[in-house]
Amino acid sequence: MEIHGYICGPRLYEFEEWFFEESSYGGPWPLRKDGELRKRAGRKFWKMWTKFDAMTDAQKKKCRVGGGCQQF
Repeated sequence: MEIHGYICGPRLYEFEEWFFEESSYGGPWPLRKDGELRKRAGRKFWKMWTKFDAMTDAQKKKCRVGGGCQQF
């Protein structure tokens, strides 16, 4: 018998020079270049997010750089 599992984290994206995460439980939030959360998300971030959110899933997939669920 083989045991399989999943570990999940937020999906990571790069779009319009922004690096950010998107999760089902916390929503979108900008990240620093080292992957740490930024202290706040200002108007510029939310303006970019509005454009990103209007994109199709296929377009968003092209911007994805990591994260999500991984099987082990």
